[in-house]
Amino acid sequence: MGCLMWCLGLVLGLSLKNLPFMWHFRFFGALAMGYLARRRSSYALQQYHVFLPAVVRSRSPATEGDFNIHKSNSTYITDLDVSRAHLSGFLFAPILLSIKSSVHCNLIVSAISCTFHQEIKPFRPYEIWTRVASWDDKWIYMVTHFVDTSEFWPSYYVVKAHTSTSRKMRVPVPHRKGQHVVFASAVTRMVFKSGRLTVPPKRALEICGPLSAAAAESRTAAPRLDPGDGVTESVTGLNEWTVEEMASYNETNLPIVRLERGWDAVRGLFREDQFVLAEYSDFMW
Repeated sequence: MGCLMWCLGLVLGLSLKNLPFMWHFRFFGALAMGYLARRRSSYALQQYHVFLPAVVRSRSPATEGDFNIHKSNSTYITDLDVSRAHLSGFLFAPILLSIKSSVHCNLIVSAISCTFHQEIKPFRPYEIWTRVASWDDKWIYMVTHFVDTSEFWPSYYVVKAHTSTSRKMRVPVPHRKGQHVVFASAVTRMVFKSGRLTVPPKRALEICGPLSAAAAESRTAAPRLDPGDGVTESVTGLNEWTVEEMASYNETNLPIVRLERGWDAVRGLFREDQFVLAEYSDFMW
């Protein structure tokens, strides 16, 4: 009986990611963690942060495998939900949770497109990089890349999601030509809805902080933050973006996330040397 209980516990542990109602726990937990990370770094929120990714470390359990013995295509969608929740909690908490804002909105997914470049074997670790890539008058687009954990490492974190983590600041690893490390790329199109009213993404970002007047003023005098508070020093090189440069970046990415330039262009949005908002762990990983 004891052996049977051990075996049952082992099976449940290995399939923890796919237990009943676990998606709800992962999603709302990710939203809360994104918000808590924002609270620790809200004074450092600047305009360029809207284009920075959030990174989620995860692993594919055996229960996510298909008959080809690799991560099933359908399971990428649940990972996308969790990754977007981390980023949305960080960037859009004031409007999603009505925190210091009279406007309450839901961020509704309208469409998801995903392409697969390379399989993910069972129990192989990977990272999910999600960021806002562009927006227009109605839609906001997030782009996500599933990446090998050993390859593209961030240089700076705006905030550390886990201040007690033993994982030290990582350094970028030079890309080795011919090595394919992006497992999959995805684009999610979303809309801010307040009841039946559509809130333009630019207006939502102004309410949430990244495009507010205060963020614009702080651009010219970015503070040097105390790593002891769980925040790295501010990201040099990006805090000099002007409003015109951000608008140009947004317009350049728009036809890419609309898939007008093909999937190679979407995959190309992933850069080797990245600055990230925060890094999270999905469960024990």
